[in-house]
Amino acid sequence: MTFSSAADLLGPDGPFAEVIPGWEARASQRAMAEAVELAFGEGHHLVLEAPTGVGKTLGYLLPAALAGRRVLVSTHTKTLQDQLLDKDIPRLASALERMDVQLLRAEAEGGRGFSASGPSGPRAEVRFAIMKGRSNYVCLDRLHRKTRQRSLPLMAPRHEDATELSARELIDEIELWARTSPRGDRAELPGLPEQSSVWDGLDARSETCTGTRCPKYGECFITRMRQEGENADLVVVNHHLLLADLALRARAELAGDRARFGQILPDADLLVIDEAHSLEDIAADHFGGVLGYAKVERLIRDVTQLAAGQVYLREPAGLVQAAARVGSAATATFAELPSGEGRNNLRPGDPAGAGLRAAAKRFSEVLGGLVERLEVEAAVEPAAEGLARRGEDVGAALRFVLEAEDADYVYWSEGHGAKGRLGASPVDVARLLERFLFHRFESTVLTSATLSTGDAECTYFRRSVGVPEGGTALCLPSAFDYERQAALLIPEDAPEPGAPGALDRLGTLGAEAIRAVGGGALFLCTSHRAMRALHRQLAPQLPYPCLVQGERPKRALIAELVERAPAVLFATQSFWEGVDVPGDPLRLVLVDRLPFDVPTDPLVQARGHRLAAAGKNAFVHDQLPRAILRLKQGFGRLIRTATDRGAVVLLDGRLLKKGYGRRFLAALPPARRLQDVAELEAWWQSGED
Repeated sequence: MTFSSAADLLGPDGPFAEVIPGWEARASQRAMAEAVELAFGEGHHLVLEAPTGVGKTLGYLLPAALAGRRVLVSTHTKTLQDQLLDKDIPRLASALERMDVQLLRAEAEGGRGFSASGPSGPRAEVRFAIMKGRSNYVCLDRLHRKTRQRSLPLMAPRHEDATELSARELIDEIELWARTSPRGDRAELPGLPEQSSVWDGLDARSETCTGTRCPKYGECFITRMRQEGENADLVVVNHHLLLADLALRARAELAGDRARFGQILPDADLLVIDEAHSLEDIAADHFGGVLGYAKVERLIRDVTQLAAGQVYLREPAGLVQAAARVGSAATATFAELPSGEGRNNLRPGDPAGAGLRAAAKRFSEVLGGLVERLEVEAAVEPAAEGLARRGEDVGAALRFVLEAEDADYVYWSEGHGAKGRLGASPVDVARLLERFLFHRFESTVLTSATLSTGDAECTYFRRSVGVPEGGTALCLPSAFDYERQAALLIPEDAPEPGAPGALDRLGTLGAEAIRAVGGGALFLCTSHRAMRALHRQLAPQLPYPCLVQGERPKRALIAELVERAPAVLFATQSFWEGVDVPGDPLRLVLVDRLPFDVPTDPLVQARGHRLAAAGKNAFVHDQLPRAILRLKQGFGRLIRTATDRGAVVLLDGRLLKKGYGRRFLAALPPARRLQDVAELEAWWQSGED
């Protein structure tokens, strides 16, 4: 059978209409599939804005599955990977089956799928794989060691009605699961807490891996994952894994050692990046580096545990003493970091940083002594080799940040003491992505609901991530009727940030708007300080459950917003995206102020200096478009289905008083404009029937 185009398969008479109840063919989805198919066929890069409701996942998955070459699909988070595995890929498989094509999960043994004659012929079999970071998989060797320990502390005191398992019980449960688990992925353990100290001691992170020297190497889940990736035509990864792989390749190439780059992902011709609006920030993290006190603390803990649990070590007492010296030196170093919110610039030679540099020098010296001891012990204990490698990595990161010699990076500190971090971020990530991402793939499709700041070419986004010349852009229309479904209120008396009494006025206006629609609100704040203040002000006076970020994990808070509807949730940055609450539980989104970057942030300042040197205005060319994209993300929390209805309230007076306010409003969906809370209440009540 000869395949029709991907767009035809998504039509009203295609296979998806046969397998998905209530299937509705969407013109935008079909246009997306056609554009992705064309980009793959012609070998060009495509930037594609696909608003919520387009159905972008199938819009790129279908042409990816039919491409006839290996395609990497990168999602923003592991949660979205699991969603593809549990929901979207099974639907795709059912539709392809109607076309005599099998979509199967790749196995570690065997080969890839095969194609019929000719490059455009049908694929009788397509294999897919899911690849995640190493910390998502259990390490069988670490698990074996833990199960042989006779005593373990409890995670928490047990009570008769307690639901938490002790560490011993949880390890036993994991060990039983690992015996039959096909892939060792923690996603197979739904009862495992998101933050589990027990899992941290069992996962397969690279810093604990001994490679081929491991006694469990033949059974290793990481080895299996990589083999499955090599045998797959469609490989689903996440942005962190993709960028970690690219950063490893980049470092090896820059060091002139391409043969030993520590490849994570299989080579591929084609790449799809979903939720591409997050690419720049994640790339900055991976092409830079961060050293936190917590990482040093974990190293010390693991060295101490190794010394306590092994009788074959040559000098276990010496190891413990060396680890203690590292701990003291690290504590002294991170105590020198300036306190306060946000990131601070670290400038080489700054007199204010003399104490930090002196403490860091001592830290580096004693760390080197610990590494030397671990390298000696590695001859009799393979686990010491991994710990030595971790120590070397810590030392290299420390030196890189404190020496601050590369003008293409900005160096910073954040937090203080046990919560402190030292970091380095590339000033211009676009050049790195152009060289190490776009030149690696024949065609890359970058898609998200928010890529345009108002122009159809997505100019700012393309420039910020380094899309090469010759790439194309497409902005699809929304599937929603925003003029009917959504309203936008900017109170005429909304205060400007920093004005006297601004925060109190925000609270008053916010409370009035929430009452006008009867709760069901998400209050998005641009700082933790504002979030806490608004929650304190409004919670006692609102007749609805008031939730606040930090009380529980993000997923639990979103579930509670639905279960206790109409509730109100106060949140900050991480809730501006990734919140999907369709229907009545979320009928109002409030924004306290325009989401500009903090102007004193070292990376913001460095980008500004570089633009100024090129004769460009940093506000116009960087800060303004970044804030517009972030506001579009926040607005996008409101309307999630064709039957949703609700309002967005923007509480920043600058939208009406500053010239750039028009840029923000022009980039937002065409919701009905309201003047005051009375109009909001009337509009909401007019549609309740």
